[in-house]
Amino acid sequence: MDTKKDCPQNNIDSTKKLLLDACIASGMVLSADERVGESDAATLLGYAAGTLKNMRTVGIAPPHYRRGVGGSRVSYRLIDMAEWVEQSREIL
Repeated sequence: MDTKKDCPQNNIDSTKKLLLDACIASGMVLSADERVGESDAATLLGYAAGTLKNMRTVGIAPPHYRRGVGGSRVSYRLIDMAEWVEQSREIL
């Protein structure tokens, strides 16, 4: 299954914009390349920080970086999170 075909870019872009708006509204620390720390990423995705960490450990979380943001040792790019959300979407 080609996930790029199944996830139109405009859906990913819209989801990224929503994540960015939520970051700004919440006053989250955002890097120049639009990465947030693990705790903030968990909040944006609706998970507890420990749950996202466990998901990362078993390989089912969005792609991550070992370069921290805002005091975190791990960070996530908003575009990667948006793509992960859209690829996980079920269409009935």
